Amino acid sequence: MDLIPGLPDDVARQCLIRVSYEKFSTISAVCKVWKNEVDDPDFFLHRKTAGHSRPVFAMAQARVVPNRSSSAIKSPKFFYRVALLDPETGNWSELPPAPGFPEGLPMFCQLVGVGPELVVVGGWDPDTWEISTSVLIYNFVSAAWRRGADMPGARRSFFGCAAAAAAKAKSGAMVYVAGGHDGEKNALKSAWAYDVAKDEWAPLPDMARERDECKGVFHGGKFHVIGGYCTEMQGRFGRSAEAFDFASWQWDSVEEDFLEAATCPRTCVEGGEMGMYMCRAGEVAALQEPSTWRPVSKMPAEIGHTAYVSSWKGMLLMIGCRRFGESQVAYILDLRTGRWRKVAVPEEFSGSVQSGCCLEM
Repeated sequence: MDLIPGLPDDVARQCLIRVSYEKFSTISAVCKVWKNEVDDPDFFLHRKTAGHSRPVFAMAQARVVPNRSSSAIKSPKFFYRVALLDPETGNWSELPPAPGFPEGLPMFCQLVGVGPELVVVGGWDPDTWEISTSVLIYNFVSAAWRRGADMPGARRSFFGCAAAAAAKAKSGAMVYVAGGHDGEKNALKSAWAYDVAKDEWAPLPDMARERDECKGVFHGGKFHVIGGYCTEMQGRFGRSAEAFDFASWQWDSVEEDFLEAATCPRTCVEGGEMGMYMCRAGEVAALQEPSTWRPVSKMPAEIGHTAYVSSWKGMLLMIGCRRFGESQVAYILDLRTGRWRKVAVPEEFSGSVQSGCCLEM
């Protein structure tokens, strides 16, 4: 059966790969042939190769509503949902609630993108505040959530997490977690890998050091785990990092002075061929050489506290506020020109952002 009657399949395929990501579920529901086409990983590879893929930022963002339980005093309660930002159009939207979490996403969960799927890992149950091992997956083609296999091993929170895109269209994408702390606040050095397509977890070798509140970044073909602190340090961040080499299946030697200062590494992000970036002391810095960070731009005056940073194709998204408790604002930095532009943020999307990722679809 032809993709589009009367047109050669290669021409019809050129039509389909131009459809906006918001319409994936619509075209998938048209007929079985179109569904098979959009479900094929090659569809997204062709779309990206032809220059029709678009970045979409997914963020765990707070919605503040009154808490009307028991007492006459109405105290605020934070519900976290997945907010979406299309940086090219400036449009904001949100995903439907995840199954099994009527009180909102787990607090402090990690979000990573793998192809047309968003993976939400771990966090704290928003009702009980217990550590959650849940894995939630949203597929933008089917426009539906599903549960993945729970994260194994010690129940952990505040871990480093990153995703590796498939090297080939038919190969599986992977999610990696490392470090964090268990229910007794003991920092961890263990690490795991999750195959999204197979819904299977596999252990990685332990890191050389415990790393609580570390940052995971997949860069240069390796899983980097940056900063954090051991159990005895409790909140006093270190400067070191280590990276997992998949070719040798072991961790590289610890890089002691990866960060120039002992600081929280949460703003470290992968910048593709342009390197790695982070925010520090009111500026954006780039890692140009091992352990050498070079300032590339001053941060906008409206952002004194950075909540979330991500990058894509020479651009850097920054969300934050001037002072704690204020509404969030958003800016995009062109890393090639050093120019910032402000992104309009509707009031309903001005809540605090805990984590996020960029999907290219």
